[in-house]
Amino acid sequence: MKLPAKMVRRGPADLLLAAEALVLLAFYRVCLVLIPVRVILRSIARAQPPAKPENAAMEAVKSPASQRDLQLARRVQWAVCAVARHSVVEFVCFPQTLAGYTMLRRRGVASTMVYGVARSPQGELIAHTWLMVGDGFVTGGEESHGFAPVERWT
Repeated sequence: MKLPAKMVRRGPADLLLAAEALVLLAFYRVCLVLIPVRVILRSIARAQPPAKPENAAMEAVKSPASQRDLQLARRVQWAVCAVARHSVVEFVCFPQTLAGYTMLRRRGVASTMVYGVARSPQGELIAHTWLMVGDGFVTGGEESHGFAPVERWT
């Protein structure tokens, strides 16, 4: 089914959510070119202190998200991923994570942005960001395996 036909089947609330995702994806894509990442992150999020070795096992235990939060997270996931997938402009993981985080925060849903690193098969350092609500992925989760979390923001 073509994109316009799919969009007609969606309600006005979903179309507005997709429009919000488009605006935020474009905004953060431009910001990431013009503004240092630490400035962007400082303006929208709080860094979590690094886990102490004795608390590393507890880090995996997260507070469960409410049904309302999970429903909103799924809607935001749909909007961000649909816009990124159908856009003529490429939106990589970082603008998707920032857009999803901003959308969830506006709706009062606690989420965590995670920045991870790994080595490519050629030995080069590569990075990836993803967004989580509770212990579930909102954006970037399918590519996050193999990446060691280095930094988290709430």
